Amino acid sequence: MRALVWHGPLSLAVEEVDRPVPGPGEVLVRVEAVGICGSELEGYRGHSAVRRAPLVMGHEFAGEAVAATAEASPVAAAATVPHAATAIVPAADLVGRRVVVNPLLACGSCPRCLEGRPNVCRARRIVGIHRPGAFAEYVAVPASSVTVVPDGMDAALASFAEPLAVCVHAIRLAGADSRASGGLLVLGAGPIGLLTLQAALAMGAPRALVSDRLATRLAFVRELGGEPCAPEDAASACRALFGEDGPEAVVDCVGVAQTRETAVRLASAGGRVALVGLGQDESPMPMNLAVRKELALLGSYTYSEADFAEAVRLLASGAIRMDGWTGACALEEAAAAFEALDRGMSPYGKIIVKPNGGI
Repeated sequence: MRALVWHGPLSLAVEEVDRPVPGPGEVLVRVEAVGICGSELEGYRGHSAVRRAPLVMGHEFAGEAVAATAEASPVAAAATVPHAATAIVPAADLVGRRVVVNPLLACGSCPRCLEGRPNVCRARRIVGIHRPGAFAEYVAVPASSVTVVPDGMDAALASFAEPLAVCVHAIRLAGADSRASGGLLVLGAGPIGLLTLQAALAMGAPRALVSDRLATRLAFVRELGGEPCAPEDAASACRALFGEDGPEAVVDCVGVAQTRETAVRLASAGGRVALVGLGQDESPMPMNLAVRKELALLGSYTYSEADFAEAVRLLASGAIRMDGWTGACALEEAAAAFEALDRGMSPYGKIIVKPNGGI
């Protein structure tokens, strides 16, 4: 089969590799759509300590389950959409179903896993980092990581389940998933910021302000139901939308010194700040102000199984739009897409790769 192989900083090539053979408890997925994540751009640049070349990346994906091993576990948990109920599906019955995959593989038995927080399991592994990912025609994954989606759901839209789950997790941590919340400030209007905006409004946030320095991104914010503002206008925009107290919930989707400081300064007293972005490893923050305002500063890393199920439900409900700010390319064009995103030359905020055609 064909796969996009990363060989080191700025080095990607489409190559012929062996088609994976699913092991015990696994299914083989024919990849229909896989998104290029910002974290994979960091890997492409060589800035990721956990990615080791040669590697097939890709962890935001959807496709069709085409095979399961005879040794597969007799049941696999799958969220039945659109009802968001959990159903038990025999592994063999997954074959022929359209699926998305939760790429976060946890041990399932440690204290964090047992309390429903597999995202902070010390033994966690991620498809596309610790094992071959989905920038390929096929990928093998544990049957237990598979979620069935409606046959009519667009594959590119379905591939948003993983990044959308990241947003759902942050929204819940920040307490922005309720009409009773005082509103939400989102810092950054990249893919995670735009998905956070849409998910928060769908989950109950009464209003949302989104700050970004790029006018093209802010245009999408308005189209998607949010209030846009430039970073230098964020303070006055917050006063206009939320009053003098400011927003009770803030989600920082950038993670640099400026946005982290802005989050602390603009959040209301007693507010909650979810820190999602990983732009800088270390940065100064006005911690005395955070103490005096009694802010809850919360690291927000990936998601729980419940967050992933909610993301799939939101996608199936039609609450999430991807038109206008996303593009698609074939596997042979993926290396060029990485380069364009790296150089800031892509007209799209998000690019979906389609390894088996269908552009």
